[in-house]
Amino acid sequence: MADPTYLKVTLKLMALYAGLMGVFTLMFQDTGAVVFQYSIKDPVTTRYWGGVLFAMAIFYLFLSSDPVKYRIFIWVGIVDLGIAMLLTIIHLSTGSVSWVQGFVGVVLNPIFIMIILYGLAKKPEGEIILVAGGAHKEASPEQTLPDHLTGTHPLYRK
Repeated sequence: MADPTYLKVTLKLMALYAGLMGVFTLMFQDTGAVVFQYSIKDPVTTRYWGGVLFAMAIFYLFLSSDPVKYRIFIWVGIVDLGIAMLLTIIHLSTGSVSWVQGFVGVVLNPIFIMIILYGLAKKPEGEIILVAGGAHKEASPEQTLPDHLTGTHPLYRK
């Protein structure tokens, strides 16, 4: 897993993204229709969709508080973005949404998925696995062998 700040920033950006879409579809539907280029056929369904997006924004903010501790729940966000992307592709293929409407689901969702997967797979930088070549003249406590391997253990027989 990468540095937690990398995932914290990514999850906060995802919370902002889902939160703005949720607020615009939940409370300010006319503004959301202009910003995201969608037509409102059923205001109640649109409000429901906005509530789901707003709940996901709260979920992403919760995850960003400690991504190392809650790393197992990050997969819920990845699945959410993947399902939204697949549904957008289906709607684009049937012609029920335009390319402008589908931009968010087809372009931004895969970008967020790749950024999170990269952050989960990346090893932390600066981690020293082995010090060799006489870099340290004197062994630190982490580099000394345990007693049972050095021959000083009380049960060791010579």
